[in-house]
Amino acid sequence: MNILMIDSQRVNYVDPGEYAPGSAHQPCRLEVTSRPSDEQLARADGIIAFHSVVIDAPLVARMHRCRALVKATIGLDDVDVEALSAKGILCSNIGSVGAEEVAEHAMALILFAQRKLLDYARHTRQGGWSWRAHTGKVKACADTVLGLIGYGATGRALARRAAALGYRICFYDPWVERCVEGIAQGGTLESLLETADVVSLHLPLNPDTGHLMNDARFSRMKHGATLINTARGGIVDTDALLRALQSGAVSMALLDVVQEEPAPPQALIEHERVLLTPQPRFTANALWSS
Repeated sequence: MNILMIDSQRVNYVDPGEYAPGSAHQPCRLEVTSRPSDEQLARADGIIAFHSVVIDAPLVARMHRCRALVKATIGLDDVDVEALSAKGILCSNIGSVGAEEVAEHAMALILFAQRKLLDYARHTRQGGWSWRAHTGKVKACADTVLGLIGYGATGRALARRAAALGYRICFYDPWVERCVEGIAQGGTLESLLETADVVSLHLPLNPDTGHLMNDARFSRMKHGATLINTARGGIVDTDALLRALQSGAVSMALLDVVQEEPAPPQALIEHERVLLTPQPRFTANALWSS
């Protein structure tokens, strides 16, 4: 059995070659590449593709023996599932991969914004040294409503962390009827946007969620709320977000993903109330060692 692992980031995996000789399992041959050749794709019985690899119809057409493909990510928005199905190739993702790490990153972004760390850092960089620079603008966790749009593995992991700090938590997820942990209150998307001081996105990207955060939704948000996106860039309409920042509807946006990756628009990069990170949530040692 030939297994092909595709990773465009050139992570240095150890090629085990053939393993389990003489066992009840069929020996496998593992190949690792960042740019699969026609020969590699043609002889692969199974394929493992990492998060930055796009599985489109032309790539699928080069698969002749493949019977199963695993995308080592939560989402399948960059996989042509129909093309795979047409060739009889089973497709799967890893539904909870990195959920804890993404939740930790989101929690760090929330606290960064809540404690006005960017403003205080700018204040001291300009020669100031006064905690009074933002007196009254820092809201206590217990007085803050955190709204989670999407309550899957990552949303729940963030809810547990935020609850420990005293946040009041609400969520919207059409697939989740109630919060079994008892730490978050479900409701409508409209009610969440109107009441949440911080809105954090934890959704897959699909036709229903693309540009979910648009002009209409930003106008429904509690004025001056903070937006956190560690999910998928395409969920947020960048132009609408810039307009919401300009109007003050959104006080700050902390984004680990943008729809224009890997080259975000300069208007986002240079905006004084936007913090961009290049998905460092996946650098946790525990995640890579697992």
